[in-house]
Amino acid sequence: MIGKLLDHRYQVIRVLATGGFGQTYIAQDTRRPGNPICVVKHLKPASSDPRIFDTAKRLFQNEADTLEKLGNHDQIPRLLAYFDENQEFFLVQEFIDGYTLSEELIPGQRWSESQVIHLLLEILGILEFVHQQGVIHRDIKPDNIIRRSSDYRLVLVDFGSVKQLRTHLVAVGAPPTATVAIGTPGYMPTEQGQGKPRPNSDIYSLGIIAIQALTGIPASQLQEDPDTGEFIWQHLISVNPQLAAVLTKMVRYHFKDRYQNVTETLQACRDLVDPNSPPVTPLELPKKPSNLPTKPAPSPVLGQQKTLAVAPANSAPAISKPTRKDPNRPDPLPLLIAILLAGGAAALAANVYPKLQNLTANLTGNDVATAKNCSVVVEGNSNVRSEPSAINSGTIVKTITKDTKFEVTGRRTKRGWVEVKLNSGRLAWANSDVITNNNQWVSCLRDKDIGVQTVDDSSLIATRSVPKPQPKSSVVIPTPEISENSTSDSGNSEAAKPADNSAQIVQQARQKYESGDLLGAIATLRSIPANAASGIKETAKIIDQWQQDWAKAEALSNEINTAIDQGQWDKVLAYRDNPEKLPNIKYWRDKLDPLFKQAAENLAKQVIPKKDNQVNQNPPQQESVNTDKPATIETPNGGL
Repeated sequence: MIGKLLDHRYQVIRVLATGGFGQTYIAQDTRRPGNPICVVKHLKPASSDPRIFDTAKRLFQNEADTLEKLGNHDQIPRLLAYFDENQEFFLVQEFIDGYTLSEELIPGQRWSESQVIHLLLEILGILEFVHQQGVIHRDIKPDNIIRRSSDYRLVLVDFGSVKQLRTHLVAVGAPPTATVAIGTPGYMPTEQGQGKPRPNSDIYSLGIIAIQALTGIPASQLQEDPDTGEFIWQHLISVNPQLAAVLTKMVRYHFKDRYQNVTETLQACRDLVDPNSPPVTPLELPKKPSNLPTKPAPSPVLGQQKTLAVAPANSAPAISKPTRKDPNRPDPLPLLIAILLAGGAAALAANVYPKLQNLTANLTGNDVATAKNCSVVVEGNSNVRSEPSAINSGTIVKTITKDTKFEVTGRRTKRGWVEVKLNSGRLAWANSDVITNNNQWVSCLRDKDIGVQTVDDSSLIATRSVPKPQPKSSVVIPTPEISENSTSDSGNSEAAKPADNSAQIVQQARQKYESGDLLGAIATLRSIPANAASGIKETAKIIDQWQQDWAKAEALSNEINTAIDQGQWDKVLAYRDNPEKLPNIKYWRDKLDPLFKQAAENLAKQVIPKKDNQVNQNPPQQESVNTDKPATIETPNGGL
């Protein structure tokens, strides 16, 4: 499917989830400027029966109408398109660039009461709108709440069409309130587990999340009273009695004892807000190493708490009046479709947002001046660079010896680099791993109504020419540039190169690396003092890059040796003729050169006899013509 154009518009660029009956993709909208990213959900019905297809299509269109209404809320992904091709269904939805609430709910780390109240108010505001549309979400959990990167607001996701389709179909012939038991253990109330969700089932789930945030204890580990089924949690922390009362009522065991609707719950939470309290900010997230090699995330599989999430709310008016049916003759066709599509529903319900934190959909640019007074703090023993890359030491424009504050411009890259403004006015880049206040500077921009612009790293990294193969040439080892120009920011010792021998150590390590001693090179790099100009993080990034390049070179060498063993001389020489694909490591180039020479000699032996045969068989006038043309090289299997 990669590269396929769906509906003559949406080009698939990545498969996110795969199941027995469907897949979820990341795609580009080729008809919009900048080709923004979107999410495409694809369902493949298990039967080609025309009756099943027509009924399924009608129900999918009804569901698309519901998703269209839900998408009118700013904190719910919009439905962008719906279509079918070759009796398969596709839903195109807005991609939300951000991360799940699960990453903020760190076990053992407690939220403040004001943060919990802010969470309740924001999600309840979304749920009020959802319930007004006649829909119960049924799967409120941290993985289905996304912190949007552009404005830091919470977004409620996982409104897949198959979920509501399956709900309607399996409920055929059952009481009006009966549906499939859908939800996530730990966040799902009793009545929902019995297949009878109510609007305050969503309220229950949100209350569990709030208690989890307040106590720092995962939902699955909260204690219950064995006699009443009520949660026991207030002894774990000191909490405002009013807030405790609200949360307790939200998560009561029996639905009749809870708040009956979102509006009632919202009012109770608003009564908790102190008008004089300062605005809250999200929790500081744990830092993630950006120098680790990225690995493709495993495809979601069935049974990993990936659930179906939409049902009609009993308390709200129905979106459309159902057609009256003869009670004595229930239509078995929808139930049959439900059975056929159940697997596809589960596959498409997978939450893909944790895998997408580095993808973004062409955010608009910001004026550097608008981000004034919002700053990052770069920790000591770190480098600020002229481009978002730590591979080339020549990009270092300043080495920070102590924690230093820099203004942000509002731009960051997909790989975690943040653009900063030096005192001289020059723009530079600092990696988020060495920034101590990652969430604070984003919150500062958000408070000023400034969105964060996420840009592609490769567009900002200077293109450097790839050297041609030169086996006997000397190795050129660049010397790291530690300090800025004479017109540096402050003119003090902060911009000067520290007095250490880290540059010489890096040079020695590179010589070992180029000569083939990878382990020795790594050991030499690790001997650099922690307080040197090339700090621990910089050294780790160099080591990581060397290991990756070495592995690629070794794999290429194995491919070439395999081709030689199979007598594929032309394939070997094809590598030689594309030097940009060869490793830029002297040791490996020296190893490959004899292989190229061997391939050229063997190929020449195959070509010469063929040329002699052509001379003997062809007329003289053709011989003079052919001598000006290159010899035709046939592959070993060319005559078969």
